[in-house]
Amino acid sequence: MNNMTDIIEQYINKLFQDADKDFITLKRSNVAEKFDCVPSQLNYVIKTRFTPEQGFIIESKRGGGGFIRITKITLHENIDYLDYLINNIESEDLYKIDYNKILKILKNDGYINHFDFVIMTSAIESFNETHLQLITSEQVEQDMVESINYTIYKNKKDMMIKFLNTIKYNKENS
Repeated sequence: MNNMTDIIEQYINKLFQDADKDFITLKRSNVAEKFDCVPSQLNYVIKTRFTPEQGFIIESKRGGGGFIRITKITLHENIDYLDYLINNIESEDLYKIDYNKILKILKNDGYINHFDFVIMTSAIESFNETHLQLITSEQVEQDMVESINYTIYKNKKDMMIKFLNTIKYNKENS
């Protein structure tokens, strides 16, 4: 049996299938009542399953007349989506990027194959392991931790942007 998060996600996806526009508008309270859950559960589904990396833009207004508008980003070709991802990552805070989620989307949507996915997730994991080893080392002064954090996160971001540009280049030239 699916959990509530999956059920709400399926409901929202069905609304998109039935919609004649590239957006849907929800009232938190109506959806919460429909599924007998708290409105924060809807918020969780939207924040984790309908992200910009997955091709959605979220607008929200709180209060009595509040709503959530989910807009599906309509792109004309695969390269548009890669450009969108590159721009989004470039402008995103270093510490907020979920590289594993991006890689899963790229794999699931056919931008990369399983081999590329494994290589990149291994590279990200190596960064994470090195990062942990460096900041927990007794030889590292506490005032160096911030610099190490920044360098590791910046290198991960740069690596992902280069990877996306490589995918884009290969799509443009294939």
